Amino acid sequence: MTPERWIKVKAIFAEASAQPPDEREAFVAHACGSDTRLREEVSSLLRAAEGSESLPGARQAIAAARQAVIPDARSPHADTPDHDAALRATLDAALGQQYEIVRPLGHGGMGTVYLARERTLERFVAIKVLRPELAEARAGRERFRREARVAAQLSHPGIVPLHTFGEVGGVWYFVMGYVRGVTLAERLRIERRLPSGEVYRMLIELTDALDCAHRSGVVHRDIKPANILIDDESGRAVLADFGIAKVQGGEDSLTATGMIVGTPSFMSPEQAAGAAEVDARSDLYSLGAVAYAMLSGREPFAGVSDRATMVRRMSGDPPDVRQVAPDVPADLAAVLMRCLAREPSHRWASAHALHDALLLLDETGTVVPTPARDLPSFGPYAVLWVGLWLTLAASPFRSSADRALLVFIGLLVPVGLVMHLWNVAGGGTPLSQLARVAFWPPEWWGMWWPRSLRRPSDLWRRLPWRARLVRSAVSAFIIALPALILTRQWVEAVTGAGVGWFGATEAALVAGVVAVVGMVTLWARHRGLAWTDTTRLMFGATAPSAGWNTPALRRLVAPAHGGVRPPERDRPDDYSRAIADAVMHLDEATRGPAQRAAESARQLVAELARCDEEMGALSMGSSIAESDRIAAQLAALEGARHGSDETRALVDLLRAQQEIVQRMRVRCEMLSAHRGRVLRLLHGLWTQLVALGTAPRPAEVDEVGRLEVVREEIEAELAEIRMVLTGGAAGTADDRRSAARTR
Repeated sequence: MTPERWIKVKAIFAEASAQPPDEREAFVAHACGSDTRLREEVSSLLRAAEGSESLPGARQAIAAARQAVIPDARSPHADTPDHDAALRATLDAALGQQYEIVRPLGHGGMGTVYLARERTLERFVAIKVLRPELAEARAGRERFRREARVAAQLSHPGIVPLHTFGEVGGVWYFVMGYVRGVTLAERLRIERRLPSGEVYRMLIELTDALDCAHRSGVVHRDIKPANILIDDESGRAVLADFGIAKVQGGEDSLTATGMIVGTPSFMSPEQAAGAAEVDARSDLYSLGAVAYAMLSGREPFAGVSDRATMVRRMSGDPPDVRQVAPDVPADLAAVLMRCLAREPSHRWASAHALHDALLLLDETGTVVPTPARDLPSFGPYAVLWVGLWLTLAASPFRSSADRALLVFIGLLVPVGLVMHLWNVAGGGTPLSQLARVAFWPPEWWGMWWPRSLRRPSDLWRRLPWRARLVRSAVSAFIIALPALILTRQWVEAVTGAGVGWFGATEAALVAGVVAVVGMVTLWARHRGLAWTDTTRLMFGATAPSAGWNTPALRRLVAPAHGGVRPPERDRPDDYSRAIADAVMHLDEATRGPAQRAAESARQLVAELARCDEEMGALSMGSSIAESDRIAAQLAALEGARHGSDETRALVDLLRAQQEIVQRMRVRCEMLSAHRGRVLRLLHGLWTQLVALGTAPRPAEVDEVGRLEVVREEIEAELAEIRMVLTGGAAGTADDRRSAARTR
């Protein structure tokens, strides 16, 4: 039996099992139609289920199977206010002495999660309560107990911790740590896409958490945005809901062989096929699908039903994420697409292997050259070393011999750095690229730094100007104050007298920095920032980190360049908008070809409008109904044995009209093909412009020539556009004149 047929059998079985027993046979007959083999397979499953319903929990097991195949099949009263109020009252009566129930956080297939305050420890917790209808079934209780056991054996900062589990007065519950924040699904619903640097960081955290679970023998089996929480305080991504997790090496009696568990949009092909055994690589596929959604703004198989999604996932591969979102870094895309390989053997071998592969990238999702991996921020420390020893050597109380020795010691480290760069540059990595990596600011640095030497993912340009002002003032203070002190000491040593204006300058410098910091602090507090967020905004490291992910800071920090909304394929005017947006983000070095591309885009949109207008005019006169009408008239007239001259003239006219209609249909087909080609050119033009905007700047990659390559690709695209616009849709002048006469 093929996977597609097995899915169909199980779907009909699940729906039939929900029908009253006396109506099941009629339902199956209607659902299977003339396919007798399908009817036999479904009936066989039903007979087996009906034969076991006398066993404890069998009916609930069938309901659980139905829930697994049809994820939205839930009790019609499950989320009504009355039902929620009754459940909350029961929970209050059972746990009121230990916990104060605050409010419901959400509803799921197995239960409801409440926010509560633990009275003894004065902390907030999350309490998950099993649905009463599931608590009555042994299978439901066992699955709930197993979820608690799985969560209890996992200890990792990226996994929601379990505090306790129990049953009071028939209410089954367990208490978890409360993650103050939102789910990734809610973030994506609002923002649609996330910057690649943030996706990279979240993948690092999630793969580390998954590696912990997999090493404990636990396969999650339901990785999806709704099960990933984002902590408001730390910004960390936290994995939740191990409700359908499988412990490898243990029995999985609660999941029948062939039962589909998981979320169709994110499950792996082997899960969609109902495989009896899935391993850790299934979670990697699901994580890859989540990353795909974060980077592109859409699911890998978006736009189809759940069952069709599962079939497509088993029979095909998703489009490369860079086809949907061209601004995604190529190296990060390659790591992601390997997660989405259809065959498990073609994916990463483990979460640990995926984690290591991500660590080889930098925050921009680009592979750091191997010789440069040990170099980041080595240069600044070398400069600091030199500055320290030269400052000691500059003291007016040193002898010439002492100064020479101190200068020699100070130059040892930078000379060693230059020699190391020279040695490793022979491996194919340009010396200038290695030098730039070596002089990146340390990850803890948050003050001013030369723009050309900043990390590509640095947040400096995204900060509000007030925050940059504070950081620049502090940087000037750090540089100027020691220089002023040394200069004052030198002047006093030479002249033998104090210089009053030095002290006044130093005091003014300190007062100016304090004033700037005070004003910006008041501004930040007025905007509602907590003290921790205010401190990070003014002094925190500008390297991407989870700390920048709090809601308050996300509102103030500008979105990263590259959050490009892809144009809608069937809307040419949306391409005009997208291309105009892409051109706006380009600098002067890339503005020339971009402006020509924008002009060509406008011409292409006009060409599409012309095609649509002509196709609309031709469509009525060249329809199949019109062709059939003429053919019927011809058949009637030609059937007459003794036609008059007038009849023969009508036949000739109808034949001519039939030929014109045929030529109009050919013209419509040509216009349709031409329209498709123009749309492809528009999409290609937009792709190249986005690539031009995300390519490194000339000063960074003259050796690689990446920018020139993209420019050449745009020029080639423009040449093809000119050829298309000059030639227009394939067709002769006679075709156009004939169509015009018919209209």
